[in-house]
Amino acid sequence: MVIRKIKPIRPIKPIDKMQNMRTIRPIGKTKWVRAHWRYDYSRKQWEWVLGHWSK
Repeated sequence: MVIRKIKPIRPIKPIDKMQNMRTIRPIGKTKWVRAHWRYDYSRKQWEWVLGHWSK
């Protein structure tokens, strides 16, 4: 049986900012990920991640 680490409750996510334009696709990347909020548990803050390419 695996004991899961309990994460603290995070605050309400802020309103989305404007999306950035899609950039030229790098070699080996296939999926465009839209800009989104990501919660940083170490700083206990939401941070805005710009759109980026992913595999």
